[in-house]
Amino acid sequence: MPPLPLFTTLILDLGDVLLTWSSDTVGKIPPHIFKGIFSSQTWMDYERGRLSERDCYSRLAAEFDVPETAIASTFQRARESLCINKELAILVQELKAADTNLQVYALSNISIPDYIFVQRLAFEWSTFDAVFPSGLIGERKPDKAVYDRLILGTGIDPRTAVFVDDKVDNVAAARTLGMYGVVFDIPDRVATALRSLFSGPLQRGYRFLRAHAGSFESVADDGRTFVENFSQLLILELSRDE
Repeated sequence: MPPLPLFTTLILDLGDVLLTWSSDTVGKIPPHIFKGIFSSQTWMDYERGRLSERDCYSRLAAEFDVPETAIASTFQRARESLCINKELAILVQELKAADTNLQVYALSNISIPDYIFVQRLAFEWSTFDAVFPSGLIGERKPDKAVYDRLILGTGIDPRTAVFVDDKVDNVAAARTLGMYGVVFDIPDRVATALRSLFSGPLQRGYRFLRAHAGSFESVADDGRTFVENFSQLLILELSRDE
């Protein structure tokens, strides 16, 4: 029997996961162009911190034949529409409160200007043990290098980490490193999954075993306690953890 799973790390994306924004802000840019911008090499370089905001908008204007002022105003309105996913924020804080050993990190494809802006939003950023924005790292998801930077920078074991992202490709990349991947699609379903992974009966039982390791005693029907080997060996066999 494999060791009992115990997830001790939660890694969250920011955009479209912890942060939501209004698509009504697209404005003068046609939706198909707006979508194309996000998949362009220019935007990816911007998210890697290789371009300034002004250079990014200038290149996008030339590539998509859209006025630079329209691009700038559209992204400014989109930025200003950002708000915190309060339900998810509350859930993460509850999970941390229930397990003081839980580590929570953010790994996001986000430009430096956007990252500076979101830090002003009404959110308890200390909820995260650390934030890894692509604009500062110089790499972006789903490239393996960005995950390696997080693992190296935190010292986590990927096998104990749950990774949440709205992009299937990003989740798939995390899974190749041994993480448990959750695609953020239906918020209620994701919330149920996270509660099960971090505070389900199995996880609570395992944490109890860890907290009382080396001090288990058997109790008779009359309340007397005594030391014996059978239960200790049974726990060892099932958990494979001395």
